[in-house]
Amino acid sequence: MPMGLDGVAASEVAQRAPGASLLSRTSTELRLRGAEVGSLAALRSVNDAWVVVRDYRGIGPRYRDLHALKNLVSRTSLDRALALSQVDGGRRRTTDFALTCSMRGERAYRRLDALKACEEGLAAQSGGRFRPAATGAALRLWLHLEEDRARLCVALTPKPLHLRDRSVSLPTSLSGPVAYAMAHLTEPRADDVFVDPTCGSGSIALERGENWRHRQLLLGDRSHQAVEAAAANFGPRHKPRSVLWWDAAHLPLGPDSVDALACNPPHGIQMQPEAGLEPLYRGIIGEAARILRAGGRMTFLTPLREMTDRILRDVGGFRIERCFVIDLLGQRPYLYSLRRR
Repeated sequence: MPMGLDGVAASEVAQRAPGASLLSRTSTELRLRGAEVGSLAALRSVNDAWVVVRDYRGIGPRYRDLHALKNLVSRTSLDRALALSQVDGGRRRTTDFALTCSMRGERAYRRLDALKACEEGLAAQSGGRFRPAATGAALRLWLHLEEDRARLCVALTPKPLHLRDRSVSLPTSLSGPVAYAMAHLTEPRADDVFVDPTCGSGSIALERGENWRHRQLLLGDRSHQAVEAAAANFGPRHKPRSVLWWDAAHLPLGPDSVDALACNPPHGIQMQPEAGLEPLYRGIIGEAARILRAGGRMTFLTPLREMTDRILRDVGGFRIERCFVIDLLGQRPYLYSLRRR
């Protein structure tokens, strides 16, 4: 999962795959045993899910270790992993695969060298049935090298889980797992009125509507393009809901009328308001304090922690329950989980 979302992912696994046992957890990865594959393929908080085919020991940083890797892979069957996955890779006469490789630590060989050794091992063990392909392969494999071990994995699904089918995507659209996390951290309830004041293409509100019941979804943006994109992505689904053109610093909503709010405001990287970010942030946070009922939840995503903390102190009315760094396309913004006093 994106760095920092391990708590959200662990919570979703407990909900969707209650039979799974957690073997290990880092900021970017959960390792599970005993999970029902279909439940893992439905996860929304992760980038991808994989079956571990084999964990090889003794694959160190020396160039000659690649020969050992090739030999070990050539004696490894993928049949059990393919039977568990949702990929039709085990019943065809020939199967194209795409192999990616990640490495940690200094090594005498390149990532391309490790890929070649693994590909040659796969070709040898399958008698040519598995063939590497640059594009269009439904079977996705992952080789991860760390310290003196190598892990070979098969993807559970033909495409990564973080990809969402949306009619329109904007440059500022959030990734699926981050949008899900922002909705999840508002502690969704079936009677919530949920608001996204800077909706963009609607990613957060869509995750809220697709994964939990609600009383009403209200989302809007001051960009007509964003409003049109969000409306197209919703289509006729997830009613009752409204997609509106508005100013997030002057919302047409009454005091104490909202149960939960999630906001991914401009960060000043891809979009910079003419008046600057601080007036906008003050307006958004001030409006959130006005419209949220006591005990209401709010998530807020920004790289500008010092400014945001100062505004939260000035506006008052919020308790910071969590604030942690996540990975967002190479950036490191802070995800706030707030509660209205």
